[in-house]
Amino acid sequence: MNVQVKKVYRNSYLNIISALFKKLGLPQLIDHLVPVDPQCQTRVSDAVQAILYNVFDGRQALVHLEHWAQEVDCEKLIRPDLHPSWLNDDALARHLDRLYEAGIHNVISTCLIHIYRKEGLSLRAFHADTTDKTVYGAYESASLEALQITHGYNRHHRWQKQIGFGLVGNEDGIPFYGDVHDGNLPDKTWNPEVLSRVHEQLKQAKIEDEWIYVADSAAMTKETLAQTKAANAFLITRGPSSLRIVKTALAEADAEDTTWSDPFTLAERNGATYRVWETASTYEGHPVRLIVVESSALDQRKGKTLEKERTKEAELLREEQARWERHPFSCREDAEQALASLKASLRPRFHRVEAAVEEIVRLKKRRGRPKKGAEPEVETLYFLHLDVEFDQDAWEQARRKASRFVLVTTVPKEWKGQPMDAQEILKLYKGQISVEMNFAFLKDPFFTDEIYVKKPERVAVLGYLFLLALAIYRVFQRRVRQFITPEHPLKGPGGRKLTRPTGQAIFQLFQYVNVILLELPDGRIQRALDRPLNPDQRRILQGLGMDESIYV
Repeated sequence: MNVQVKKVYRNSYLNIISALFKKLGLPQLIDHLVPVDPQCQTRVSDAVQAILYNVFDGRQALVHLEHWAQEVDCEKLIRPDLHPSWLNDDALARHLDRLYEAGIHNVISTCLIHIYRKEGLSLRAFHADTTDKTVYGAYESASLEALQITHGYNRHHRWQKQIGFGLVGNEDGIPFYGDVHDGNLPDKTWNPEVLSRVHEQLKQAKIEDEWIYVADSAAMTKETLAQTKAANAFLITRGPSSLRIVKTALAEADAEDTTWSDPFTLAERNGATYRVWETASTYEGHPVRLIVVESSALDQRKGKTLEKERTKEAELLREEQARWERHPFSCREDAEQALASLKASLRPRFHRVEAAVEEIVRLKKRRGRPKKGAEPEVETLYFLHLDVEFDQDAWEQARRKASRFVLVTTVPKEWKGQPMDAQEILKLYKGQISVEMNFAFLKDPFFTDEIYVKKPERVAVLGYLFLLALAIYRVFQRRVRQFITPEHPLKGPGGRKLTRPTGQAIFQLFQYVNVILLELPDGRIQRALDRPLNPDQRRILQGLGMDESIYV
């Protein structure tokens, strides 16, 4: 039997992403939102899938995507009879333009709502945050409504040309709302605007229930509080240390008669220990709960700042000690006056300083040789003597105060039949890391590098497609984690046990899965794996409701 090998595809994990994308019904939804042009050989969903799969395979510029498409099994990944040459950069650019004209924000928002419905995800609490992404090139647009790619300072205070990403998602990091916005849009402006838009998305999904909006300290504004109420939501945010009500709460928490909670942890292991104390206040006419949190894990930046202050104070005290101990006074009154002035000026935080006037009687120095038989003259001088000692108690107290922060919330103490005490509010706020972890995906050069397109409108569409790729990635990761347990982990590289694997760690397990395209004697084409799947690979596919047919 003469069977010829026609092609070998390095498909690895792309077939899993493709199968998941189709199981979610996203190709049909996209083609419904942006109808097929009968004059085009490709559909918008074809272009979207090609760009997404290229993102997951180590993204390249659109000009290289046609060549990439020839190296993967497009007919299996996207749809039968799709020729890679149809995915040239001109065709992709036209589809990007059509997505923009159809309202890319609404298209992706509808897809995200659809994903939440298909996955049965909770809409109880959402975490929100923004980030920036550097872009390069000169972008021109005739429309003032288009994405404004502007220079601004990024999170590291570097001046750069950038765009902004805004995300609102659940504790698993799956976006419910996302946007691509101007590069210099401040968070204080973004928060109230996005609250209104998320509320509209919930109404679009026919959900009128109350929900919780969790955000960082930029959300602590009059406008955000007002919009939270209008959006039928409650707010949890971190109170800026400059606010008067925050300063008051921290001062009251430091009183001796303050009753703190018993220490508790939120993580299963190696987690920080917390204590909380709660009070109430009002801000811009809105009643709020203030929760002072003390963590055993001192913030790294605050820890470095304290160390610098301690070192600087020690150096200053050594200089003062050396200066005053070699500066004589002729009378005690002048020395006592200098001593009082010194005590008033020092006020050290981390050291104890004992200062006193020391009287010294010594021979008086005269010019020339003293006369024979003359009595030596003596003089009485006064010096300031300083004893400097590190104050361990003051240092520990300063570290303890530095490890405190204040959460501000409008969530009632009981909500939907459940107690919402200070510990529960802290737990919800700590879930903020889920949205922050998403920014690692959006900034990873492997996934989102090389945004080389000519118009800001196309940059915006690519940005929204990155958000859709992020949603697929998080859904994939969540589905796998549901059936991976500490008792039955996956086996990672080097025999490492994976109990909560990341999407990338799972991808690595499928890195070397290849598909061979065989041409049979009768001209039929048949696909086959180059080697059998191992037990972990079969287990993952089975848990996802798939089998090796996604490859062959």
